[in-house]
Amino acid sequence: MAALDTLSSESLSPLPGTELVREANHRIANHLSMIVGMVQIQASTLSKGPDVLSRSTVHDILQDMAGKILSVSHLHRKLADTPHSTEIDLAGYLVESCSAMINSLGLNKRAGVAYHLSGKCLVPPEKAQPLALIANEIVMNAVKHAHPTQIPTQISLSCRRNAQGNMFLEIYDDGVGLPENFDEKNDGGVGFRLIRGLAKQIGAALQVESSSLGLLFRLTLPG
Repeated sequence: MAALDTLSSESLSPLPGTELVREANHRIANHLSMIVGMVQIQASTLSKGPDVLSRSTVHDILQDMAGKILSVSHLHRKLADTPHSTEIDLAGYLVESCSAMINSLGLNKRAGVAYHLSGKCLVPPEKAQPLALIANEIVMNAVKHAHPTQIPTQISLSCRRNAQGNMFLEIYDDGVGLPENFDEKNDGGVGFRLIRGLAKQIGAALQVESSSLGLLFRLTLPG
């Protein structure tokens, strides 16, 4: 997970001319390093698997990576629109990011997302990107695994703050839940490893609740 640690804590303060360009290039380099880290995790997992992969498996792997790249590119468009902003509206960003991923990857018929978002979910860009990647990963996993019968998955995504200023990001699907005896702290494939690693990177507490009626991911960030 070392490559995921390259996303350092920074702020987009007003910078003139070349300084602003230098800051933007620095951010792009950091986010490209993050993508490299995710590719390396996938490559490491594949090296321990079967020698031959099915066409559908390769399709899913490439589709997953395309979703991650889309999320990163979407953040850069967001930052380009507001170059002097030090905070990102996470609620709006998650709607745009998840919608862009679902539309671009042609998943509209396989998933429906209901958003319940507060306008108080402002976060610095260095936390917005990991949170969007986590959300996209959870949504992609729900599309693939929530319903083995391949019926459309209904997903609920909410973001709010409590009176103490702590922020909660919750993503719930109406699927069959995790396998029996699944340990969410250690088990799972690339997706779960990525979710756990990104949550740890930004200091978010990750809670997973599973039942035969659905699966809930809850991330808590201190205020």
